[in-house]
Amino acid sequence: MTSYKVFIVGHEGTTGLRIHERLSNRKDIELLATADEDRKNVEAIKEVAKGADIVFLCLPDAASKEIMASIGELQCKVIDTSTAFRTAIDWAYGFPELGENYKTAIATEKHIANPGCHASGMIACIAPLIKAGFVPADYPFTITSLTGYSGGGKKMIGQYESNPKDYFLYAPRQYGLSQQHKHLSEVQHVCGLSEAPIFMPIVDDYYSGMEVTVGIHSRLCRKPISIDKVQQVLEDFYKDSTIITVVPFTDTSNTGMLHANQLSNTDSMKIYVTGNDERIMVHAIFDNLGKGASGAAVQCMNIALGLPEETGLALG
Repeated sequence: MTSYKVFIVGHEGTTGLRIHERLSNRKDIELLATADEDRKNVEAIKEVAKGADIVFLCLPDAASKEIMASIGELQCKVIDTSTAFRTAIDWAYGFPELGENYKTAIATEKHIANPGCHASGMIACIAPLIKAGFVPADYPFTITSLTGYSGGGKKMIGQYESNPKDYFLYAPRQYGLSQQHKHLSEVQHVCGLSEAPIFMPIVDDYYSGMEVTVGIHSRLCRKPISIDKVQQVLEDFYKDSTIITVVPFTDTSNTGMLHANQLSNTDSMKIYVTGNDERIMVHAIFDNLGKGASGAAVQCMNIALGLPEETGLALG
């Protein structure tokens, strides 16, 4: 069996740790590392990267840019999980389900930007409808996203898991109130939107799982649109995906509840269409740590190495 050498820079953080856990038991992966005292030493990182097939950067934006300035010309492929390069035209965007050109770019280009968690849900719901011409690029989207607290990293996890913990952490908390959330430029760029959506992210008192909901008023669309057409467009768009599933619309689709933690601890995404012909909702449910972060990064690594994209992933 071929063994690939993988170097995770920043494996102490939430995303890096999850990637490390996913790869440590794979017989086709050899994990490389610096000495502990050199984990922030750019020259030491560069030396290890010289022997790697894949380098994951799981760092803040500024640190990713600093490392890329040092290792960008090396032969290794780089998968960056920060927001630093997600709108860069010379980086592949790590969402292969968006089309064969995206998958080819991940397979052939040296540098791959891993999508953001909220952005993954928004793009999964919006991009197929924009590409099909059902929803105009200037549509005034309003989007809600509910996430578990692990999306906030080690500091937020510590706050939610402290004992005793703050009274206000027991209820949902909305943030991004200035409408300047860092994922919005990514969504506009990838989906070709001329207007940024109104975006309402909410963090709640559970560990992981995400539900992104995009609402559409059919009267604001430039082509006749119905809930059945939206369902069909999405089913056709993702019909070949092993990761994203569009749940069939039935007479009971508008009853019961959707659960934001339904796919926690998996790397899948499920899309639901609800509502009626006048007011249509598209929901993406997935794990913010899975398809929203480390699972997507490993999927991109698999494609970049020429492996089946679901290798080592947990599909729910």
